[in-house]
Amino acid sequence: MSEYTNIEIVTPLQVLISREIKMAVLPGLEGDLGIMLKHTPLMTLLKRGVLKLYDENSKIVEQIIVDGGVAEVKEKGIKVLSERAEFLNPSNKQIIEEKLIDCKKQINNEDKAISKIAKQEEEFFSFVLEKIN
Repeated sequence: MSEYTNIEIVTPLQVLISREIKMAVLPGLEGDLGIMLKHTPLMTLLKRGVLKLYDENSKIVEQIIVDGGVAEVKEKGIKVLSERAEFLNPSNKQIIEEKLIDCKKQINNEDKAISKIAKQEEEFFSFVLEKIN
């Protein structure tokens, strides 16, 4: 029997990742949550932070920054729904910088809804760059 659990991280635009892992550490509102196969089912709110995925050797295989959200844990899997999520990877730095520049251009948009979203995204991408550096 496999000792892995599946994790799926979903944003409104894409399924960012769907894979088997040994353990995930989620940035819960009241502290980090370590989740493995057969964890007690739960739903929890997440804060902006780093979600860490581990392999069978307790090595971090992936780090993903989520902008808060909700996590649903079932016996055989984890589903994370977040408004925004990005891989925490130095190779993504240029892409994140470009997204940040685009957001800054939209902050003063006459449409208040666009301006508000741009401000939220600017804060998130700044957070991501801070963690990459």
